[in-house]
Amino acid sequence: MALDEALLLLRAKDEIPDTFRFYSFSPSCVSVGYFQSLESSVDLDYCNRNNIDYVRRITGGGNVFHDCLGEITYSVVMSEKNVPENILESFEFLYGGIIKGLKKFNINVEFKPLNDLLFNSKKLSGSAQTRKFGVVLQHGTLMYNTNLESMEQALRISDKKIEIRKRVTTLSKVGYNLDKQELIINLKEGFEDVHGESKEEKISKNELILAEKLSKEKYETKKWNYKR
Repeated sequence: MALDEALLLLRAKDEIPDTFRFYSFSPSCVSVGYFQSLESSVDLDYCNRNNIDYVRRITGGGNVFHDCLGEITYSVVMSEKNVPENILESFEFLYGGIIKGLKKFNINVEFKPLNDLLFNSKKLSGSAQTRKFGVVLQHGTLMYNTNLESMEQALRISDKKIEIRKRVTTLSKVGYNLDKQELIINLKEGFEDVHGESKEEKISKNELILAEKLSKEKYETKKWNYKR
């Protein structure tokens, strides 16, 4: 989460170009939406017993379970002038790379406003967004083999919502047992189809220094994670 914010801040200073990246959490983690209550929406006892981290995001939206063995997180940092001003349109626009990448496997998904991708009417991906300093940060999950039982245990689901397994799916559950690296390669190509050719780079020293500072001063602190 600190690296995503670092990229946003550096993009705002024009020190880096528009950037997309793919990553996974290790160990598994619950990322908590900026406006969500940690203790009332996450089963902290279950997470602590099962080596599952939790961290608050700077983006809104609900809480997300990131399975280290079955989920890819994507992140896009882009100048606002390159993104539709309308929020709904911007979510769909920035999802374009994921949609194109999945089509390379003949997997056709449907964008459902505000911020989900559906396969056969079930949620396969959710995203969250923030806009600061003229830059849009959108990041989200792609569940290729997420353990939905662990997701149900880690998240406290409100009585008004039906159980997770009735409204969420994964690529493996619908018959697509894909290699993670092959999936990432096709997603990268999907982003290039939408946004143009990209230049692949490792995390720079400046990005890492800023991310480590944000991590220590913000994302690792109780003040941030328990602020609601």
